[in-house]
Amino acid sequence: MYKGSYIAMTGAVLRRQELDNVANNLANASTTGYKKTSFSSRLYPLMEGTSQSQSSLYPDARAMSYYGAYSIDTSEGNVKTTGNPLDIALRGEGFLAVQGEGEILYTRNGALSMDKEGFITTGNGMKVLDTNNRPIRIEGSSVTIHADGTVYADANQAGRLKLVALAGIQHAGNSLFSGNENGAAKAEVVQGSIEMSNVNPVSELVGLISALREYEAAQKIIQNFQDLSQKTVSELPRV
Repeated sequence: MYKGSYIAMTGAVLRRQELDNVANNLANASTTGYKKTSFSSRLYPLMEGTSQSQSSLYPDARAMSYYGAYSIDTSEGNVKTTGNPLDIALRGEGFLAVQGEGEILYTRNGALSMDKEGFITTGNGMKVLDTNNRPIRIEGSSVTIHADGTVYADANQAGRLKLVALAGIQHAGNSLFSGNENGAAKAEVVQGSIEMSNVNPVSELVGLISALREYEAAQKIIQNFQDLSQKTVSELPRV
C-alpha cells in the first residue's frame, strides 16, 4: 500500500514539474530566440539488497519510482523580417557568442543594436563577439552582414560573428544559453531578420491539459491509498 502511495506521489511531483515547464514555454512563446524545454519521465525500479540469485528481471526491486529529465529543443523558430540592418537570424545550427559577466554566453536572439561606443550588443547590453572573442565595433554609418557572419561597416570589415555549436546546452535566462563549444557552427546569417521562439502554443496547451489530468489522477490515487490506510487502522483491531 505504501509502495503504491509512493509511486503515485512521485508521479504527482513530476506532473507538477511538467506543468511548470509547459507554463514557462507558453510564457516565452513570443520571446525572440527562445528555445522550448521538453520534459519527459519514466517509471523505473529501485534496487535494494545484495542477492542477485533470483531469475526475475529485477530480482532486488523493492519499489518503483518515477524519473524525470529536461531537454532543450534547439530546432529553428520562424524567421521574421524586420528590415533593421543590425537584426540577424540564424539558419541552421549554432549560436551567437556574447560577452556575459565574466563568461561567454550564447544566444539565438538576433535583435541587435549598437551602443554609444559603437559596439554591437544584444537587447540586454551584452557585446557580440567575433571569432577571436573580441567585441565587434562599428565605425561607420552603413552596416552589412554577410551570410557567413562577416560584418562590414562602410565596406570596411569590422569582424566576423562567432557562430558556435554547443554541447551540454543549458538555459541561462533572457534567451541566453551556456554550454561547451563544439566547433564552428554551420549556420547561415540572414540580415534584417530575427528568429522567433520555437514554441508551438497549440501543442503546449494540449500538453498542459494532459499533464493536468494526470496530476489530478495521481492526487486521487494518493487520496485512495490514504483512505485505505485509515480504514485498515480503524478496522483491523476489530478482527
